[in-house]
Amino acid sequence: MTQVRTFPLPPDLRLAGDFKPVDNIMHDFVDLFELKRFQYPWPTPDLCIYRDHQPEDLWDAMADTGVKDVVFVQCLNDSPEEAKWVMSLAKQHPRIKGIVAGLDPSHPQFESRLVALKEEVPLLVGFRHILDIDPRQDYLEREELAAGVNLLHKYNMTFDLLLRPPLLEGAGVLASRVSGTRMVVDHLAKPYIAEGKLDPWREHIAAVARYPNIYCKLSSMATEADLEKWKDLRPYVEASGVGEGKGGCVAIYEDVDAGVCGVVGRNDFGGGVGGSEGGDHMLKVFGPDRLMFGSDWPVCRLAANTDYGRVFSALKELLQHLPDHQQKKIFCTNARNFYNIQ
Repeated sequence: MTQVRTFPLPPDLRLAGDFKPVDNIMHDFVDLFELKRFQYPWPTPDLCIYRDHQPEDLWDAMADTGVKDVVFVQCLNDSPEEAKWVMSLAKQHPRIKGIVAGLDPSHPQFESRLVALKEEVPLLVGFRHILDIDPRQDYLEREELAAGVNLLHKYNMTFDLLLRPPLLEGAGVLASRVSGTRMVVDHLAKPYIAEGKLDPWREHIAAVARYPNIYCKLSSMATEADLEKWKDLRPYVEASGVGEGKGGCVAIYEDVDAGVCGVVGRNDFGGGVGGSEGGDHMLKVFGPDRLMFGSDWPVCRLAANTDYGRVFSALKELLQHLPDHQQKKIFCTNARNFYNIQ
């Protein structure tokens, strides 16, 4: 019989399970929205997250998790104004430790724009460009992008790669042209979990991971699965290997009608989809030194209207078999080192 550890639905959410402590400040990567201030291409009005999301909402959402500090990641392309707005929030909320801004490194005046923005945004740590709303299909393979990303090393700044599986090969081309600049793949490159399609994602993300300056965020797992139930995360988690070994590979499931979500062990499924060969994929290809926790808040709420605490609990459960020092890396020190946060 499958053993299930359950978590109550909000607003009565509490952390479940006996987790190993992570002895240090944890960092996370979040979005903030102010709908009247900016014109966002997404989220759209039909989504439950279509409302303002301010720091106070975030602190409430993560109150029971022990996460103390966050890095803001851009929601808008080519928007220095968004970074300046978040900088104004950070002056009131010192838990915002870094800002990843929406500037395009392929822009011909990228360096001068970077320098000007850094003067107004002291917490600037890096950049991201949302490819879903960029019509250039060959963006990742452009020489001017590689030139701009290489330039970031001069300023000790980073580049976030917001990808989908078809773009992983292009990310490999970019990685082959960049030396020194730290880059991170957001959301494990969004594999097609809802469709149960894990290949060729596994092969392509392993190829990207061969470059030692490429990191990966363990985030957005629930939102890439079925948004009504999380049952199809089981093969995803097993294939990605988060929680591999010694019966530690676990799956997340949600029964909306019953009002619970839970975590179940791989052994309960007799090995499950992916089996032992793929079971340690993400830890094997990136290692604990290049993986980071991310909640993807508030976007995570799209998955059966879940929230920060549940996502945090699930990843803690997935990683609880790791030694304490490796958990500390994934939940804290890797992000601090990657974004150069003191």
